Amino acid sequence: MKNIHHYSKRSLMRTLIAMAAILVPLASCDDALETKVYTQVSPENFFKTEADFNVAVVALYSPFSTNWGMTDPGDGVWYNSLYNADNKTYLMRSILTTDEMVNGWDPNLENFTFGPSTWSGSNETVYYKIRYVARATDVINKISNATGGTEEVRKKYVAEAKVLRAWLMYILYDFFGPVNVKLDPATLNDTQITPRLSDAEYTAQMEKDLTEAIPDLEDMYNGNTSQWGRVSKGVARMVLLKLYMHTKQWAKAEAIGKEILEMGYALEPNYADIFTKRGNNELIYAVPASDATPNYYIQEVLPSDFRQAGSITRKVGGWSGYNMPWSFFDKFDANDERKSVIIDAYTADWGEVDRTDTWWKGPLPLKYTSFNGDGPGYAIDAVVFRLAEVYLSVAEAINEQRGPAEAYAYVNEVRSRSNVADFEDMTQDEFRDAILDERGRELFAEGVRRQDLIRHGKFISSAKARGKDAKDYQVLFPIPSAVIIEGKGIIEQNDGYTN
Repeated sequence: MKNIHHYSKRSLMRTLIAMAAILVPLASCDDALETKVYTQVSPENFFKTEADFNVAVVALYSPFSTNWGMTDPGDGVWYNSLYNADNKTYLMRSILTTDEMVNGWDPNLENFTFGPSTWSGSNETVYYKIRYVARATDVINKISNATGGTEEVRKKYVAEAKVLRAWLMYILYDFFGPVNVKLDPATLNDTQITPRLSDAEYTAQMEKDLTEAIPDLEDMYNGNTSQWGRVSKGVARMVLLKLYMHTKQWAKAEAIGKEILEMGYALEPNYADIFTKRGNNELIYAVPASDATPNYYIQEVLPSDFRQAGSITRKVGGWSGYNMPWSFFDKFDANDERKSVIIDAYTADWGEVDRTDTWWKGPLPLKYTSFNGDGPGYAIDAVVFRLAEVYLSVAEAINEQRGPAEAYAYVNEVRSRSNVADFEDMTQDEFRDAILDERGRELFAEGVRRQDLIRHGKFISSAKARGKDAKDYQVLFPIPSAVIIEGKGIIEQNDGYTN
C-alpha cells in the first residue's frame, strides 16, 4: 500500500493533478458555497482497486500540509495549507489571537478588528476547506459501494476518510461553529443551498465518524517510515479528545484520554527531541515535511539579522515573523527545560541582542531547534498531536469532575520531564488556572492556545488585558461575507458580526 508520507514527499501534487483530470467538476467555479465535488467518476471507471482507493484518500490529505498551499481544483483559487506557518492559516490564527505570540503582519487579526469582509476570498484559507468535507463524503460513499479489493481493505480506507472528514469538521467547528457541510452522498450534486447544521447534529456526526472508524484503523505508525503520516486509531481518538474537551464533556474526555495513554505512546525523555526525531513515540500525529513539501515555521520565526544562538548558526536571516512576548516567557520557571527551544538572546551581524534591547518584541519560540542550512523551507515534520497534551487533558477533565487529587499524577508526568516541581496542594479553582498555564508552557506554538483560553473562559479577557478591543462574540470567527451573500438568508452569520 502506498503511503501518505510517500505521496507528500514525492508525488502528492502529481496525484492531485491526476485526480483533477479524472474527476470532472459538475458546477460553475463562481459560487463560494459550491462544494465542487467531483462525482462523474463512477465505480465502473474508478474505485476498482486498492490503488484507486489510495489515490482517492491521499487527495483528502492535501489541506493538511506545511507547504504554502495549492490551487483548489474546484474554484481555481490558491489557498494556504492548514498547517503552513503563514499568518492566515489554521495553525497560526490559533496562535496569533492569543497571548503566546505576536507578529504584526495582520493588524485586524491580532487587534480583534476582523469581520466578514476581512474573512473572504483567498485571505480566508480555512473556511473553504469545507469542500474537502464533501469530497470525503464522496470518497466514503464510492469506496463503500466498490466491489474491488477485500472488505477489510475497503473498511480501512473508509475509516481513514472518515477520520479526515471528522478532523476537517472539527477544524471548521473550532473557528466558525457548525457549518453547512455536505454529509449525504445523494445531495452532493444539488445546487440548493442548505442551512448550517445545529450544534448537536454537527458534533454527533464528528463523534459518529470517529467512533465508527477506530476499529478498522492501525493503532499507530510511529517507527513505520513507510506509513508515517497516515491517520490511525491514535489520531481518531485524539480528535475525539479534542472534541470532548471543546464541548466540556469531561467524563468522555477522561475516558478517551485514558484509552490513548494505554496505547503504547511514551513521553520523550528530552523535550527538544520531540520536535526533531521523526515518528518518535510521543507523537500521535505530525504533518510530514520534505524538501518538496517544506515546513517554513523556522524561517518565519528567525529575525532577518539572526546569525547565531547556541548551536544554531545561519549565514542568511529569516523573515522576522514571530516573537513570544516577554510576559509569556516569564510564565516559565528559571530552570524549566522547555525554555531550551526558545531563543531569548542571539548574535546579529552588529552585536548581541537580548532582553535589554527594549525594541525587541520578545524571544523566539523556535520549537524546532535541530536543522541544517539557511532555508527557507525545512524537511521537519510539524507536530500536531502528542502524548503530553493527552496527559494534561486527562488531568483537566478529572479536576473538572472530582477536583485535583487524582489529577496531580497526570500533570506531574509532564512537569517532571522539564525539571520543574510537582503540582500539589491546590483547590479545584487553583488547579484549573494552573493547568491552563501549564498547557501554555508545554504546548506553546502548537496551535492549541486559542482553544484552551476559550474553554477556560479567558480568550476575550486575555485579549482585553493586552489592550485589544475584543468582543465576547469573537470566540468564533465570522463566516466569509461572500458565503453570507450567496446564502441569501439561508446561511446565518455568527452572532455579533454584520456584513
